[in-house]
Parts: sequence; structure tokens; C-alpha cells
Amino acid sequence: MQYISFYKDRLPFKPKSNVVIYFDVTGIGRKLYYGVIDKYYERIVDEFRRGGLEFCFLPKIAHDMDLKKIYHYFNPQASPNECIPNLNVYEDRDLLEYIVADYDPWRHSPGLIQYKGEEFDTVDSYTFSYTRIPERFNSSPIPLIRQYVNLHGVYEAVFDTSFVGATTSYNKPLNYELVEDDVDMMMSEVQMLVERLRKSGVGETALQRLFKPTQKLSRMHIQYGRIFLPDYNNMEIKMPTLSKAIYMLYLRHPEGVMFSYLPDYRDELLHLYGMISGRDNREEIKRSVDDVTDPTRNSINEKCSRIKQAFLREFDDSIARNYYITGERGEAKKILLSRDLVTWDMPD
Repeated sequence: MQYISFYKDRLPFKPKSNVVIYFDVTGIGRKLYYGVIDKYYERIVDEFRRGGLEFCFLPKIAHDMDLKKIYHYFNPQASPNECIPNLNVYEDRDLLEYIVADYDPWRHSPGLIQYKGEEFDTVDSYTFSYTRIPERFNSSPIPLIRQYVNLHGVYEAVFDTSFVGATTSYNKPLNYELVEDDVDMMMSEVQMLVERLRKSGVGETALQRLFKPTQKLSRMHIQYGRIFLPDYNNMEIKMPTLSKAIYMLYLRHPEGVMFSYLPDYRDELLHLYGMISGRDNREEIKRSVDDVTDPTRNSINEKCSRIKQAFLREFDDSIARNYYITGERGEAKKILLSRDLVTWDMPD
């Protein structure tokens, strides 16, 4: 078996051992295998899934995506009817940017790569297995995929065999479960599409080149507790009420506030939360604010994650990082957006 290594500090996605990526930096497979994979795509995906694996074939993924939605994710200032450029996201060559320096891609024909896991990592790189796609793949793709899954699937393998010539035998997957955390559950459709591109090997350079993210930051208008971005088609940023109160607290303090100092801002946050929520239950409001300003609890980190996700649902992090609360550990957390861009329309 052959291996390919990618630099940890360059690869734009965290690899997962259950993801199999179609790998063709030379472009040879475009004529040889694209038609076959497209014809049998659903069956191929099903075979991988039976072994607890996810198949990432970028040409098909890109073809099925709503590129207009992705374009607007990177360019929120674009009008809904704006024509997008002729985008080509069918290349795998961007993975070349992240391969270790001593690797010669022209020695390898199209194949499948799969992350080996942390135990195979080095200090600087992730290790992937590389499995060449044999020529007879054109006439019998499904048996060959089954053979691959038999060797690499997330289940108890019966036969320790190679890709070509393996005997197919499926066992029930062992302890394989897709678990999404709170943030993933809140991801928007277009955000998941962009993440899928990244996991398929499309690097930041390619995304920047293809979708040309805007460099213009929108003004922000706070209107009776609602957050609008006028220059992004008057987009409204929605988040839970307590998260919104915390966000407005940080908007009012451009110098930043350390989490450990939040108890000093308790009364101000209590006022903002009560004003935004419109609730009459003062005890409930007080209890929520006490939790989020208690430095021994994790509530403030959870709320900041929700604030960050509220912006990432709408546009890419290259833009969003200017709007959400950020800061290094042990330092004051702040919102980077210039307050010259912020206007308020709500009572003090």
C-alpha cells in the first residue's frame, strides 16, 4: 500500500478516517473514469455507506450544488439576481498545495485516498493511504468498490486482502455513528455545502479564486433589539435573545471585555436582556444573566459559539470574523467591526 502525506498547517480541513476522496491531481481520470463514476454514482455511494464510509467525488458534488447560493455566501452584498461568473470547481489539483514537498504527483494515476488516523500522523503531517484505481474499473466498478470497502470499511474486516482481487464480505459496522454537535445542527444549507467542498479537498485558495469573497464590510443597524446589515441586502442576523444581549454588550464596549470580568457588567447585561426580551419574569432573567456572567460556568462560551454561528450561517468566515466576538485565551474578547459602521435605534 502506498501513502501520501499532507501538511497539517496547510490542509484547510480536518481529515476524517471514514471519508474516501477521489484523487486525481494529474487530470487523467477525467477521460477514463468520470463517465463511469457518474453512471454508477448512487450505487457507489451506497456501497461505501454500507461500510460506514463517505465518498467524496468533487465533480459530482460540485455539479449537484447550487453555485449561486455559494457565490452569495461569499458575496453577501450581491443582489439576488446578480449573475455569477462561470465557476469551475471540478479540479483536484488544489490538493497539490498541501502535499509534502518530496511527493511527485505525476507518478500516480487516479486513485482513492483515505486518512489513516491520528496514530499514523507525524508532528507536521497527516497520512493518507493511496489506492490506485485499476483499469478494469471501467467495466466493473461496483465489485471493485466492494473490495475496497472490505479492506478499508469501518467494520470488523474478515479478509486482510488488497483492493484488487479481494473477496467481498460485509459485517455490521462497529461503533460507527455520525454525531453532530450543537453548532453543526445549526449550520445552514449553504454553509454545509461550503464545508463539503472543503472536506472534498477544495482549499481556501481555490475558494477565494472561484468565489472572490467581498472585501466590503456592511454597516450594522441595531433596531429595537434586531440586527440588520444594510449593505448586505438588509440581511437580518438572528440569534437567541440572551446571545443577542451579550452581543450588544460587546458592541457597546469596543475596547473588549474579558470573560472573567463579566460580573462587573452584570447590571448592564441585565438591562439589555430585559429590554430586548420584553419578559416580565425578572427572576428568570436574573437567573439567566447570573449563569452567563459566572466565570466558573461554560455558559458564556456556549453563547459566543451561537453568536459566531449566527453570522457563519449567512456568510463566510473571511467576512464573519469581523462581526462576531473573538479574542485569544486570557485576553479581552471583542468585536472587530469599526463602531463607525454601527448605528443604534433603541432606547438606552
